[in-house]
Amino acid sequence: SIVGLMSFAIITGLIYGRFSRPKAKIIQSEFALIAPYKEINGFMFRIINGKVNQLIEVEMQVVIAFRVIENGRAVRRFLPLELERSKISLFPTNWTIVHPIDETSPLYNLTAEDLKSKDVEFSILLKGFDDSFSQTVYWRSSYKYSEIIWGAKFVNILHNENNGSVTIDMAR
Repeated sequence: SIVGLMSFAIITGLIYGRFSRPKAKIIQSEFALIAPYKEINGFMFRIINGKVNQLIEVEMQVVIAFRVIENGRAVRRFLPLELERSKISLFPTNWTIVHPIDETSPLYNLTAEDLKSKDVEFSILLKGFDDSFSQTVYWRSSYKYSEIIWGAKFVNILHNENNGSVTIDMAR
């Protein structure tokens, strides 16, 4: 009977530990854009917080991975992209992440064909503190070169309802 009680306690602890971990539910735009931004172009995409839980001290990293030929063989290179804003204190609703494409950017003077020939992929990592669970949560995703739209602009996703509430339409 002691072995039975111990087994039950261990299994209960493992199941609780597996399913009680908080996870970030981030919804991202279907496509990323390379579009006019201020006086230059920018690589940008949108995310929204899909949970009621508030995320605080949110940090975003975007890394570009591309293929280059060195000594006759293809190798992957990884470079971090400098973001307009890589950290925010509170993430209650939506955030448009922007990488300005200036002379220091690895994307400077590249075309859609260049992205395809280099097999470019943008890896995204978000880290934030979930206030409800008092734990750090992580989320990751990526965009391939085929998921980039050139020259388009995001439209406003916030909509004011008649009752005074605000809704977010991520499909826009």
